[in-house]
Amino acid sequence: MKNLKLFLSIVFVLFLFNSCENEGELFIENPDVEIIAKIVDSNIEVAASDSNASTNRGPTITFGRYYGKCQGNACVEIFRLIDVTLLEDTVDGYPVSGEFYKGNFKKFKGADGIKTNDILSDFPLTLLNTKTITYGTPDAGDWGGIYLEYQDGFQHRSWLLDLKTGNIPKHLRAYVNLINEKITKIGEINNLN
Repeated sequence: MKNLKLFLSIVFVLFLFNSCENEGELFIENPDVEIIAKIVDSNIEVAASDSNASTNRGPTITFGRYYGKCQGNACVEIFRLIDVTLLEDTVDGYPVSGEFYKGNFKKFKGADGIKTNDILSDFPLTLLNTKTITYGTPDAGDWGGIYLEYQDGFQHRSWLLDLKTGNIPKHLRAYVNLINEKITKIGEINNLN
């Protein structure tokens, strides 16, 4: 009985979509079915045109460096990498453990000259399999911390990592150094512009 219902449902759907007068309008006698068809069609159009819909091919990485007792523009530097597009945050808010960073990300001069493929390719995927969100004691002794956020179609996670690499596991040290060096390089390029 279940198979018969499934078969009839599939036949009905196929018949419904193969009985079009033209591309934009369905030829349907029952007005209730016509309303449903228009709602479904408009929802598909809205979903396809939604600017917040994820059209990225890969994950989005938000990364940054922060210092608590600090003055000036370099105290908090947060960036977002979407595919190959590097954006800079203009809010410069201090990251909070257990919260996703709420910034305002904009394109910036010189971003195209910064090599970013290693930020994604070297990402320590082991982070995605752990419940730990803070490694070491980031910025506890005013030596700074690294903010890291990973988002794809399946997961959205964030971490605070100690910039003093002796305080974090060995498997994270190279990546923390990479992020730290990348932010320093971005700062050098920004100062040239």
